[in-house]
Amino acid sequence: MNVSQAGKALFASLALFAFPFPCAYADDFDSWSTHGYAEGPVRAKPGFKAVQRLGFTVGGDAISTITYPDGAIREISAGGLNQVGLGMLYQWDVMPVAAAVTLNYHYDSDYNENDNASFRRVPLETLLYFNAMDRFRIGAGIRYVYSARATSNIGGVTEKFTFEDTRGSVVEIGYQVRPHGWVSLRHVLEKYKVESYSTTATTPVSSGNDPYDGSHYGLFVGFEY
Repeated sequence: MNVSQAGKALFASLALFAFPFPCAYADDFDSWSTHGYAEGPVRAKPGFKAVQRLGFTVGGDAISTITYPDGAIREISAGGLNQVGLGMLYQWDVMPVAAAVTLNYHYDSDYNENDNASFRRVPLETLLYFNAMDRFRIGAGIRYVYSARATSNIGGVTEKFTFEDTRGSVVEIGYQVRPHGWVSLRHVLEKYKVESYSTTATTPVSSGNDPYDGSHYGLFVGFEY
């Protein structure tokens, strides 16, 4: 992976904390003792919360490869690179459990002069969180991925992939860094089965048949308010 691309993506993720969407915050903290739990801060008041997330992901099989003049190689992978999402979270008032649903846009792209490549998809994620561990929480859920497609034009050869809708699993651990802010690490398991494949090459550059492993690790920042 091109180091500068990874650095830019990570910087964009961390910048979310400096420039959150404008919103009116309620009280920062509440007490579990109100509902009969041990005393201590609760991260979110009961009820519905808006969710805003931005993440940087790595992993998965290479779909396309761009070679720069200096010999550096940039892979467009089935597990990269940037993911943004919006959704809703509901915090129960009688137990330390929350459920979140988010609609996301996950993409990886790059270019060099006349060469370009990209992989884009739309994941819908549903996660259940257990959050009775001070500032930590753990979550697990399902990820449905729609409209996955990859295109490239490298060395004058064009390739196009479309992938079947797929389902993956998500595990996540998060840490509260602000009353409404979170930093999370996650692991996703998923595969992409090719639905259609076309190329302008006389001899296909890729088989266009084998499934691609899109499993990846991610670093996410987000707000819930």
